[in-house]
Amino acid sequence: MNNCMTNYLRILNLALLFGTVLSGCKKHAAPQEVALNFMHAIQESNFDLARDYATKESQQVIQLYSFFDARRNDSERNKIKKAGIEVIETEENGDKATVTVLNSSSKQKERLQLVKENGQWKISLTFESIIPNYMPPATPLDSSESILQQDSLVMPQPEK
Repeated sequence: MNNCMTNYLRILNLALLFGTVLSGCKKHAAPQEVALNFMHAIQESNFDLARDYATKESQQVIQLYSFFDARRNDSERNKIKKAGIEVIETEENGDKATVTVLNSSSKQKERLQLVKENGQWKISLTFESIIPNYMPPATPLDSSESILQQDSLVMPQPEK
């Protein structure tokens, strides 16, 4: 019986070791894979899935994009779904990457910025990336700076 228990412990240890080795070998998706998966999720109007491929900071941009997508008619949505998406270039630089894709329906190249978040590549979107003329709101100044700037903006009125 002692021999049987020893064999059981050996098998259990080997199973735990094997499981640990396999879990350590989990492959993270490459930037081009993340970009394609993200673009396919957008094509399918699956914004919950698209959020999985995006950074935390990109969530509001995806929400805005979903708002615009909801206003599309069926023919526009079908054209987007049928478009072919092809990766034509990938550039990696440390924890940042740029993936350029070609959209077959619009015949336009799109550059997607990616960053590593918790060791995984994620799409990094900004409002500028979906709204070409977007101007971010001005950052508030502290009160002493704003008073100084207001004083310097006041033009003296000519005396009558």
